[in-house]
Amino acid sequence: MTVAWPQPLVPVIVLGRLNRFAVAALPEAEVPDRAPAPVPPAGGTGAPAASEAVGGRDGADRDRPLRLHLPNSGRMAELLAPGTRGLARLAAGDPHRRTAGELLLVAYRGRWVSVDARMPNRLFLAALRARALPPFAAYRRWQAEVPWGRGRLDFRLEDADPPAPPCLVETKSCNLVEGGTALFPDAPTARGSRHLDAMAAAVRQGWRAAVVWFVQRDDAVRLAPHSTADPAFAAALARARAAGVEAYAYRCRVTPAAIAVLDAIPVLTAPVVQGDPSPSASPGAAMRSERRSSLR
Repeated sequence: MTVAWPQPLVPVIVLGRLNRFAVAALPEAEVPDRAPAPVPPAGGTGAPAASEAVGGRDGADRDRPLRLHLPNSGRMAELLAPGTRGLARLAAGDPHRRTAGELLLVAYRGRWVSVDARMPNRLFLAALRARALPPFAAYRRWQAEVPWGRGRLDFRLEDADPPAPPCLVETKSCNLVEGGTALFPDAPTARGSRHLDAMAAAVRQGWRAAVVWFVQRDDAVRLAPHSTADPAFAAALARARAAGVEAYAYRCRVTPAAIAVLDAIPVLTAPVVQGDPSPSASPGAAMRSERRSSLR
């Protein structure tokens, strides 16, 4: 299952984060005295050269940083370090925009990583239409952005064949991976804890509920709560799992052309101690679990 990125994507060099939802960057072709940056393998159609993709910036505009929207509120300190190579969709000619475009991908340790936190909803919706995720393939109708309590949840699924209770789903984006473990969240998220508590209450009322992570890079073999970043979320996840809320995580391959869901990886409830030799934490056990829960 694959979702394409909007094209063309322009190579940029990240200069730094401006605020929660904006970064400063320069088109790579305009960075003076910079040797060509190494590019991770594209695995498909690559991004255009900066000289081909950027036009109309000369004179006073050259060397003036672009203000790019960052569709992700996570900290992502390791991904947005000054000098990082990225790919952006520019929005030239739109006088109503406050930014020149949006940063979608960054190159990190030889691979592309998505920084677009909107993508999990798109991936899950595509999977529903294709019946590509086995835990949810039975549902024939769904609604997005569902009012629930004092907030909203991402999806409500119903009309299952064979019959099953209606299912509430919250999707999550993850792009922090350490030692093969995808860690969520990378910053405190009181909203995320509220979602889990709301879904746990729904399960007690007879609903089915699930939280679904899409890890937007391909080097994770498991996902665990990042208890150092947000111990309250880790506790809420443990409560939700004990109440019967289901948890799934899917590993993705990211290229300049598209993002593709590869397979399932285990979701651990307890925080991971790096170097843990237990079978549940080993890559081999993770891959065996992936095969059992693999995509159609």
